[in-house]
Amino acid sequence: MNEPPRDPDPEEPLDETIVRDEWGEETVVRRDEPVVPETIVDETIVDEYEEVPVRRPPLIWPWLLAFLVLVLGGLGAYYYFSQKDENTVPRVVGEREESAQATIREAGFEPRSERQESPKPLGVVLDQSPDGGTELEEGKTVLLTVSGGPPRETVPDVVGEQTAAAVAAVEAASFEAKVTEVFSDKQAGTVVEQDPTAGGNLKEGSSVALTVSKGRKPVDVPDVVGTTSSEATATLREAGLEANLVPVPSDRPAGTVLAQNPAPSTSVRSGTKVRLNVARAPDETTPATTESTPTTTQATTTTAPTTTAPTTTAPTTTAPTTTTTAPPARATVPDVVGQELAVGARGFGDEGLKVAVKYVPSREAQGRIVAQAQPAGTERRSGDTVQVNVSTGPSPAAAITVPDVAGQDQRAARSSLEAAGFEVLAVELASASSVVGKVISQTPAGAASIPGGSLVILFVGRA
Repeated sequence: MNEPPRDPDPEEPLDETIVRDEWGEETVVRRDEPVVPETIVDETIVDEYEEVPVRRPPLIWPWLLAFLVLVLGGLGAYYYFSQKDENTVPRVVGEREESAQATIREAGFEPRSERQESPKPLGVVLDQSPDGGTELEEGKTVLLTVSGGPPRETVPDVVGEQTAAAVAAVEAASFEAKVTEVFSDKQAGTVVEQDPTAGGNLKEGSSVALTVSKGRKPVDVPDVVGTTSSEATATLREAGLEANLVPVPSDRPAGTVLAQNPAPSTSVRSGTKVRLNVARAPDETTPATTESTPTTTQATTTTAPTTTAPTTTAPTTTAPTTTTTAPPARATVPDVVGQELAVGARGFGDEGLKVAVKYVPSREAQGRIVAQAQPAGTERRSGDTVQVNVSTGPSPAAAITVPDVAGQDQRAARSSLEAAGFEVLAVELASASSVVGKVISQTPAGAASIPGGSLVILFVGRA
């Protein structure tokens, strides 16, 4: 702003200056001259103005720009110094697991594998995480999903089954059955072994090897003619054959083998029965016992006072009486070793003999006869008893006490034994009429302790 005019200083030299009085009229002041009366002078008045520069506000944008540059520089420095090393994850899907892991390690990462069932071949990489091409901090883990192969199934247990049933079971479990036949004591067509064993896990379509019996191995029949029945039986058994002894009349010593069928050197399957004709002992007779009791009546003579002819009674003699006792019936001991007890007991019954059963521990199947006290072909009296040893099996059941049913009606005896947990076989024997239909004896005897489910034989009287 312009300051208001001041009063002139008398000591200052006077000059003529036209001062524009902003607060009044314009006044012309002359210095160094006496003040004269104001006269009106016609002159041009020029207004002079002093240009006062306008004060502009300070510039801010350069500072803002500099600040922005500093901020961006700081962020860049922070990003640079805080950024860790990163690498690109390689793509390994479809590669083998070993190769994929090596590739991942070469790229600076740590591989980790997880298996998954898949129709793809075993060990092929199915997937990865992170995917190939992803930027990942060095040293991080890359997860590989690897094929574990096709789904695995449980191998069924087919040992002991017939071939057709075993193959069907294996194929139903999504496996392939491969059958191999071998000679075996098992019945032909029975599966005797499998590989892998039951309970194992295999991939679908894998092979299960089945070993199937084709029966016993053929053997040459030995020549046993002329030997005793016991020697012949032992020879045949050693060769894997069985003896079927048939007693025949002969003047040769009892028990001598007279003929055999099949003939010697014939090739037969192991376990085949060879018929042996064995000389039978001549029937034994008891010498007749004769009792003679002569009865004589002595003559009696009486003399009368008069003379008469004597009366004579001739001696009377009773003819001798002869009594002959019939010889007992004979029976031949059959060969029952290896047979089921029920079959062997019937064989003895057919010969008119009885068996006494003794259960013994054995690896043979339960109920199979493993020994007999009398060798096959032995002559015994009809009605005699021969002991046989019977297997309790590899895993016998708990022992149970046998009820005593001797003397009971057959039906009641059977019910009692079955209720106790036993199997029952009734063998009829000729007997007196008083015991027809009743149990004459039993084996094992009452109160014996044998595995539950074992066979108890009842000998029942018949007319």
